[in-house]
Amino acid sequence: MYQYKTSEVKVTSDGILFNSTIIITLLAFILGLLGIIGYSTSFLEESSVIATFAREIVNFQSILLWIIGLPLLAAALSLYIDSKWSRGKNLVTIIGTCITYLIIVGLYPQVLEGDVHYELAKVLGTGLNFQLNIISYFLLVMTGILWLMTVIYASVYMQQEDNQKKFNFWLNVTFSSILGTILANDFFTMFLFFEMMTISSYFLVVHKTSKESISAGNVYIFMGIGGGLCVLLAMILTKVYTGVTGFMPAAYELSQLSGEKYIIAVLFLIGFGMKAGMLPFHIWLPKTYVVTVTPVNVISSGVMIKIGAYGLVRVFSTLFTPSIDAVQGYQQSLWYISRNIGAVMIWLGIITMLVGVFMALQQGNIKKMLAYHSISQMGYIIMGIGVATYLGYKGAMGFVGSFYHIFNHTLFKSLLFMVAGVVYLRTKEIDMYKLGGLWRKMPFTAALCLIAALGITGMPLFNGFASKSILHHAIDEAYVYGHYSFKYAEVIFTIASAGTVCSFIKLFGFVFLKKPNEIQKDIKGDHLLMCFAMSGLALLIIIIGIAPNFILNNFLIPAAQGLNFDAEFIERYINNMDFFHINELMKALKVYLLGGVLFIIGVKYDLFHIKLPTWLNIEKTLFRPFYRGIESLHNGVLNKYDLSLVKYDVVIYAYMLCMVLYVLLQHTSL
Repeated sequence: MYQYKTSEVKVTSDGILFNSTIIITLLAFILGLLGIIGYSTSFLEESSVIATFAREIVNFQSILLWIIGLPLLAAALSLYIDSKWSRGKNLVTIIGTCITYLIIVGLYPQVLEGDVHYELAKVLGTGLNFQLNIISYFLLVMTGILWLMTVIYASVYMQQEDNQKKFNFWLNVTFSSILGTILANDFFTMFLFFEMMTISSYFLVVHKTSKESISAGNVYIFMGIGGGLCVLLAMILTKVYTGVTGFMPAAYELSQLSGEKYIIAVLFLIGFGMKAGMLPFHIWLPKTYVVTVTPVNVISSGVMIKIGAYGLVRVFSTLFTPSIDAVQGYQQSLWYISRNIGAVMIWLGIITMLVGVFMALQQGNIKKMLAYHSISQMGYIIMGIGVATYLGYKGAMGFVGSFYHIFNHTLFKSLLFMVAGVVYLRTKEIDMYKLGGLWRKMPFTAALCLIAALGITGMPLFNGFASKSILHHAIDEAYVYGHYSFKYAEVIFTIASAGTVCSFIKLFGFVFLKKPNEIQKDIKGDHLLMCFAMSGLALLIIIIGIAPNFILNNFLIPAAQGLNFDAEFIERYINNMDFFHINELMKALKVYLLGGVLFIIGVKYDLFHIKLPTWLNIEKTLFRPFYRGIESLHNGVLNKYDLSLVKYDVVIYAYMLCMVLYVLLQHTSL
């Protein structure tokens, strides 16, 4: 009896420690945001204690290395926590993420003064180069916010799963690799962390170790490594033909080439496009999202696919543009290469957003539906990057819109996946057609889902409205300054947006408003700690929606001004944009009315259960035969030497990749 009471007290003490840590972490999250807002609005004077502390932090020459290294330290510590103390591993991850987030926030004053550089000379023969500027800082803050909310959410969600130690380890390693990719300042550094992200996240995808998750993991690692090798080959060709090894203007050098410049561009587009979920390389998203645990869905859709888009921006906003000194106008011949590439990217983005939303409308599985919406929303981002590349000197609207939507999509899509996870935990059901009436049992979760749905559909006063408005202007400008065919792209843009509205009317209606089933009558209500994590994202969705110009004026416009965009164009059309002009509101109203009509027609004529012909399945007709051919060759070769090695595909891929990289480095001096 005495031992039982002692055990009970111990559990209670652990619970108090755990809950207190989460509360402190949430307070740190809020204080970090207030610090950025205060410094941006001059509320915090440079002489204040907070500003002084922030400056002291960034005085360390190796601060960028610390940002990357802290999650690795947390990963190592999580392995040494006693397996009987499950919450200890979560606490290490939460505290490590919180400290990393606070350091990132503290860098803001330094970023405003200028770029931060750090180099690890002679590492792997070439050195590792890092740079922090306003663009990378924006993504670091985005990643830090999402990771902080995710680790709090995961600390509760993963209690139902096995191998929490392994999960926390790979979660921290993936966090570190993403931060390293964002901060990379040359080809080799970016490729190294990009592949590190792919391999570490693979272990998160297959965490359940079920047959389905292993199968999905095989597709994920196959396409991830394939995309990485495309990027590597593009980087090597760039070095060989132009001598450029980093992200700098090289339009003149590339213009001297013939077909090689387009081979380089296509390789970059395929490599980063695979990670971004761009059609036709999107098949890994719905396949993996259905079988992975929800926290992995959150970080994958929220951050990892954005790294693919970030890679596209880094390459096509620098490498294929002329230097600032050489820019004379948007019709200059040096923009010819980027103009051709940009036109292709615009249509790839348009097709991706349309196909993604159509496939999302056909899904009953909530996670699969959200996976296709991730594909569709990445179509918006790729389209924006395409407009920026296509218009070149006058492409600032596309650049700003795509980056704004990267941030906004991170917030509302991550929140939607979190909601799906809570619904599954409480009901053990993920099929929306088998759910209903959950708003009565889970009112707070329903409210959070509604906020996220209003964000993704572009409702005024919610964050998605601002970025979608800018992207709408961007595709209009592609028509005005470019080819007349982009007028049709604008029409498809509106239809895809209406399809998104229709899809989330369907989701919210079937899950929360429809008459409940008998099974749902006895379920538990909202989960407090998980709702705390979700509330942080919901709060940002509302704040950005109410004050959309804050991010625009303090992050995105300075970022655009640092690139080869027309300063006069930025000042005239983007600076202090009037998001709540009657024309913008009427566009949103038109999209919502069309979305409502689509929903009514879809329900009446059963258009949400269309069975597509097999030949339209890209996975079955193209990728699966190709994958099986590679797999047969792979197994055939290995069987001659050691059959047991077949079980260790990931290790083999990683080893082969390192060997190829080593040989190429020796021969190209990259």
